[in-house]
Amino acid sequence: MQLVPPLLAFDAFGEFWVIGVLVLVIGLGLIAVALFIPSDYSVPFYPQRLAQRFAQLFARRAPATPTSPFTPAPIGDETTGPVVAVARRITWPALIDANIDALAPAERRRVLEGFGIVGDAWSASVLAKAFDEEDDELRVTAIESLAQCESPLVLPMLERAYASFAVPERYAATDGASRRGEVALLERALRDTDGTVALAAAYGLHRAHRDDLIDRALTDRQDARANEIRRVLPMLA
Repeated sequence: MQLVPPLLAFDAFGEFWVIGVLVLVIGLGLIAVALFIPSDYSVPFYPQRLAQRFAQLFARRAPATPTSPFTPAPIGDETTGPVVAVARRITWPALIDANIDALAPAERRRVLEGFGIVGDAWSASVLAKAFDEEDDELRVTAIESLAQCESPLVLPMLERAYASFAVPERYAATDGASRRGEVALLERALRDTDGTVALAAAYGLHRAHRDDLIDRALTDRQDARANEIRRVLPMLA
């Protein structure tokens, strides 16, 4: 058996090897063309597209960040907007005289007290409007004067004033109910969280000869407000 030397075998297949390498290179080039040249030939092709494509293929993907369908807005001044101070419009003096000039708070107080002295239905309507438009002490003055009027508006306005968060307004409503003998409102005020309001309500019920309601409300109560009513009410009576 005759053996072929290795160099002769390489020479015999050398030209096929070169052809195979050429075919491989041409095949890789066609694959690259198919991958990287856009199918839309209206789009110009630039060499940097190849670099971008390779970067997309070999770039490490960043870990996905879980998202929520609801992203709360940051809380701050940007979400609240600017604070706007709204001044109250005092229009009730125009019910007296359409051409009246603006009155100072002290002047409006004297007018409100004067309406309480008059005490008719028209005065009650003006005082009810003043209660809606004024604030702080003048609201208290309006409800105190309103309690002296004779009008169907009085009791609803007293109930509105008692529903206020301001203790002076609740006290004025309770005192007005005491003067008028409004037992239902006084019975509510007897359970007020403020001790002075509750004491005024107890005194009003005593004036209305409804000590039975006081005794029933204070039964089984040993809190500070109940004990204060028990201590002070006999002195007032």
